[in-house]
Amino acid sequence: MSETLVLLFLLMFIIARVECTTEQLLIRKLLQYYEPSVRPVLNAQAVVNISFRMEITQLFELEEKTQILTTNVRIEQKWKDENLGWNQTEYVGIRGIRLPSHRIWLPDSYIYNAAFDLSSESPTQGVVNGPYVMVYHTGEVVFPVLMKLRTTCKVNIKYFPFDRQICGLKFASWIYDISSVKYDIVPNTNDQQSESIRNSGWAILDIKQGLIWRAKNNKTYGELVYGVHIRRRPLYYIFNVIIPCAMLSCLTCMSFWLPASSGEKVTLGLTCFVAFSVFMLMVAEKVPATSDTVPIIGIYLTIVMSLTSISVIMAVIVANLYQQAAMCTSDQHRAPAWLTKVALIYLPSIFRMEGKVKTVLDQKVRTCRRKSFDRDN
Repeated sequence: MSETLVLLFLLMFIIARVECTTEQLLIRKLLQYYEPSVRPVLNAQAVVNISFRMEITQLFELEEKTQILTTNVRIEQKWKDENLGWNQTEYVGIRGIRLPSHRIWLPDSYIYNAAFDLSSESPTQGVVNGPYVMVYHTGEVVFPVLMKLRTTCKVNIKYFPFDRQICGLKFASWIYDISSVKYDIVPNTNDQQSESIRNSGWAILDIKQGLIWRAKNNKTYGELVYGVHIRRRPLYYIFNVIIPCAMLSCLTCMSFWLPASSGEKVTLGLTCFVAFSVFMLMVAEKVPATSDTVPIIGIYLTIVMSLTSISVIMAVIVANLYQQAAMCTSDQHRAPAWLTKVALIYLPSIFRMEGKVKTVLDQKVRTCRRKSFDRDN
């Protein structure tokens, strides 16, 4: 019985050994004594050079209220792992293998201006991390990552809705300085940038990139900086805010041409005031609650609302004077001499209305003569 069990175990071992592929044998050999927490260099004083390339595949949105930019990016990092090389001839010409990322050493690339999502329980927010890496026979490791970034972006709303924003993306190592890990930026071509998915609210104008050296605690750290220059597409705001505001401004001016006898001057002015208040609320909902800058369109709406208020006040005064003048029937209700002189002599010359004033006075004189003639007869 024991001999049978021994033969059975030997047979199972031989079958498992035979069914094991060459790629599996290679992975077992490479990772047998591999330590993921140690930098992949044989000399402890050597520097790991990492080629870093980032490409924006989609611009989701820029939240003006919270000043957060949401993008979909593709990040590719390359470096040489001196512990993961092999001879192709010994492994039937295998050129590259795919490995889980947690099995080997990875650079601790971190997004320094990441906007954390408090509703998420993920402990790796801000860390460039992905599931798999590609390892080649030369020891080169390629780590492609497709991730959604939420980064802070200071918004300047002065020229809203014709504004342009520059948002920065900052990447750097969290622990290693340049004596251990050194980053090199791989520039993107214009064709790669033009392949990004079109956003209906914003357009990407340009992406600048650079490497900044920062000293901290007697150590120098490399920081990768990407400047994303975007422009707002203003067509929506032109048709829904600017054109209606211009039309309401014309209506506000037209209220001065309404005769006082119509009684609609105050109604028109109040209607325009309420409409401007609605547009003011629309602008306030889009821009961040900051006191650094005020949008020009907000200043314009405030000025027009002030002029509308003045026009309503003037319309109330004119309507009051008109009603009082209609009730004046005796000489004691006549206007003072100085007011008559100012209104009928000086003001017409300033506003070039001498002809109209003369016509009105002549008509008034003829009316008074007719009434006097009828009274005598």
